[in-house]
Amino acid sequence: MRLLDDGSYVIDEPIDISGEGATDFVFTRGWLLEIIMLSRGEYSFFSDGKHVRSPKNHFGVFYPPFCLVRAFAREFKGRVLGVGSEQPLEGLPASPLLFETEFGEAFSNAREAVEVLKRSPHRQPIDVCTDPSLVSLKAKRLIDENYLIYPSISRIAKRLNISHEHMSRQFKRDYGLSPNAYLHQLRLADASFRLARGEEIIDISQEVGYNDLSRFYSQFRKATHTSPAICRKQVFK
Repeated sequence: MRLLDDGSYVIDEPIDISGEGATDFVFTRGWLLEIIMLSRGEYSFFSDGKHVRSPKNHFGVFYPPFCLVRAFAREFKGRVLGVGSEQPLEGLPASPLLFETEFGEAFSNAREAVEVLKRSPHRQPIDVCTDPSLVSLKAKRLIDENYLIYPSISRIAKRLNISHEHMSRQFKRDYGLSPNAYLHQLRLADASFRLARGEEIIDISQEVGYNDLSRFYSQFRKATHTSPAICRKQVFK
């Protein structure tokens, strides 16, 4: 990952993942466009319980702010090019999607994402749930808007005038994880991005709602199987 002068960032990295499995990816304030070039294996998504994959080994993926996707990898080896930013750009989609593309050059600025998408046909949605209930939509929006202050899930349910139990059941039915689990993933996703930007670990811990630094380390290691310091060394260049 390399930071650009305008605050956006670009990615040009080899990827080599052995084994297979599915995992949830949560995005916070920024958007990301990736170009995946597979030399081996599979990288795909689950949307509405169905497998979504590209017919080609060279394809693109777009992730807007605060999206939730479920990715699947099997013996995945190849190269990933990407560009992302916290600044919105006109012309970017509002939902995550997989698309066909022949673009294969390193990105130099954020505007190139718009141009790549303009030339990219055959788009497929990759939201975990493309048609969630109104209850889940409202709950997710409130969590997204307040995740940095660690909102009370019970208070969100009360604000929506429903029981905590009903909201949690519906949220998990739609998205496959509880509101608390989603909040936890948001905070760790934000922490990982801040680490990649080179921010101080103690500042990150406080910014994403962990007043106890040791608890932040514990939760980060539990979710990522590495420490914040090692994560920053691996990602920030």
